[in-house]
Amino acid sequence: MKIIDLHCDTISAIYARRQRLLRNTGHFDLERAVKSGVKIQFFALFVGPNESSIALEKVQRLVELYQNEIENNKNLLYALGSTEDLYSQLENDTIGSILHLEGAEALGKDLDILYSLYESGLRSIGLTWNNGNLLAQGIGEGPEADGLTSWGREVVREMERMGIILDGAHISVKGFFDLLEVYDKPLVVTHANSRALCPHPRNLTDQQLLALGDNGGIVGVTQVSDFVKDNKPSIDDLIDHIVYISDLIGVEHVALGSDFDGADDVVMSGIEEYAGWPELLKRKGFSKAEVKKILYENALRIIEQVLS
Repeated sequence: MKIIDLHCDTISAIYARRQRLLRNTGHFDLERAVKSGVKIQFFALFVGPNESSIALEKVQRLVELYQNEIENNKNLLYALGSTEDLYSQLENDTIGSILHLEGAEALGKDLDILYSLYESGLRSIGLTWNNGNLLAQGIGEGPEADGLTSWGREVVREMERMGIILDGAHISVKGFFDLLEVYDKPLVVTHANSRALCPHPRNLTDQQLLALGDNGGIVGVTQVSDFVKDNKPSIDDLIDHIVYISDLIGVEHVALGSDFDGADDVVMSGIEEYAGWPELLKRKGFSKAEVKKILYENALRIIEQVLS
């Protein structure tokens, strides 16, 4: 079974640990990912809330590491920057990597930085982490936080023109709805769950999920325990979020967004456990066709629609 995962922080993690992508002590490495059926992985660059010049310097270091890992693992990994890349490699025994920016402080107020990062391989952006910045307010600013700034709207419109995937995770609630107004392509929420099942502020309300469904977007259910359930949740508890969201807005809007190497306490021990998900989903009542949609086809559809 093929798998697409919309979010891991492994590049930042191996940079901090001085490890490698092929084999490491974290949640994700290439050896285990290949064995578990991963075909496309979004790799996030996370540097935390910083002044723009500092954030840009840190992002550039992570981009250099990412590019080196692509070069050193050509037999297993390729940079997925266009639909041409996708169609030429999809049936090969390799993993497509989509480079993602988690929090866009590095852009400052300069579109030339966006263009430069695009040339370096960036194809997916979440405007904020939990904190607000020049583009928008984050979910950490509270339920009454404002949404997109005028600069944030300009960046989102340019992202759409360029064919960059837009991530609605971490942004304020108002910002989430602002994104749906400004961005005409399907929105992706790379890693979140249902707030009805677990009242974490990073999870999506039913209102947000219904709007995401109307938009044609997807949410990647996340492994982070705090987003699943209080008191040591199981994989079964996590799959309950898939059932709930599928019942609410349709199975076509659910995908996977582990947040591997971005949190210490996650439901699965690592990427290798994805190999058992087809059977786990089947036991919850999903058909073979629905399992394919959740694990792979829904995310693939968005990638095909957005990338140029």
